[in-house]
Amino acid sequence: MDKAHSREASGSGGLSQAKLTQINHGIYQFANALSVIFVNLYLWRLTNDLWINGAFNLITLISAPLATIYIGRIAKQKDRLLAYRMGIFLTALFYLMILVARESMVDYYVLFALMKGVSTAFYWLGHFTMIYDVTKSGSRHKYIGFNQIITNSAMLAGPALAGILISRFDALHGYTVIYSLAFALFLAASLLSLKLKPAPMHHKTYYLRYTGLMVRKHPSYGRALAGWFVAGLPQGIMAYVPSIILYQALPEESFVGYMNVGFTGLAVLSSYLLARKARTEGTRTYLTQAALGFVLSSLPLLWGLQLWTVVLFMAVYSWVKPLQGNAFTAHYYDLSSGLPLGGHYRIEAVVMRETAINMGRALGVLIFMMFSGPQAQAWMPWVLVAVMASQLWIARLTDPPAAARVSAAG
Repeated sequence: MDKAHSREASGSGGLSQAKLTQINHGIYQFANALSVIFVNLYLWRLTNDLWINGAFNLITLISAPLATIYIGRIAKQKDRLLAYRMGIFLTALFYLMILVARESMVDYYVLFALMKGVSTAFYWLGHFTMIYDVTKSGSRHKYIGFNQIITNSAMLAGPALAGILISRFDALHGYTVIYSLAFALFLAASLLSLKLKPAPMHHKTYYLRYTGLMVRKHPSYGRALAGWFVAGLPQGIMAYVPSIILYQALPEESFVGYMNVGFTGLAVLSSYLLARKARTEGTRTYLTQAALGFVLSSLPLLWGLQLWTVVLFMAVYSWVKPLQGNAFTAHYYDLSSGLPLGGHYRIEAVVMRETAINMGRALGVLIFMMFSGPQAQAWMPWVLVAVMASQLWIARLTDPPAAARVSAAG
């Protein structure tokens, strides 16, 4: 870690920026949780077609990594805050356009998917890059854990409010109310982001072209990127399929919202325990435990997509997902910080992470779409079990202690 990075992470200015970043991230995630599951349900209500839902998510996930590569150059050569702010602003614009298009969204779902992918790429590149600026290696597990608590708390309140609002309106009018509120919150987050200060960047060369060399000289880094690809396989599917399954079981949007409150509550508790207890040396153990939870909870789905099997699966998935996400994120930050370019490669490291995980998500959705025909109900459990079983490989791709290995290799 370079000295400038260390000073910013530990100084009072860094602390203030850390708090402001977490507050803004909480607003962003609250607005996202309030509305995002209902975008997929909205498409489902308008089309009753899993293929269109899959296509929407696939286009989003393919456009995100492509945009991330270009956005990374902007963040490196100009300002990472520009990417962050543009991500929030474009997300606000996305919901404004839904309000304008209404039912016609179906006719332009490709354009909406592209906008969602690009806005997501802008935001997460900026967000993950700023974590470098406000944390140090020793405190990263705890920072990410508490950041996850804020995220999950926002995601807990979002579906709860959405369930209340949508149950009070007829037909599709409830969706309009939710999208209007989401637009207002994203607009507020855009304005709050103006209070964030850019971190000084003395090196503006975009080192992405050296990624192949990095992977060859430091295989542990290549394995970490492969790990992100594998981690993405179930995430693309889980972004939209569970809500549709729950809606099919009980066709009430408020039910879907309230169930997501319960699932997020489990994630909040899990993140809180991780923030207090997590240790860097336990990374592989955490990843193995999470993968076992994914697999074991998905097996009852093979007996049928019934309400109890889906709820059990989602409950366990929500409980162990922070275990995987927090552990592997902290591992990746420590690993990339130990690469030869160190802090000068932080934006490129985020670009590669986002590219790898979104490629995994896109492949997962593509696989699911292959089985989304008339026999979807029969194939769906097997696809879910297969992608959950793939998560067992991530722990094998992790070399603890990562930073020490990379430094030694250098």
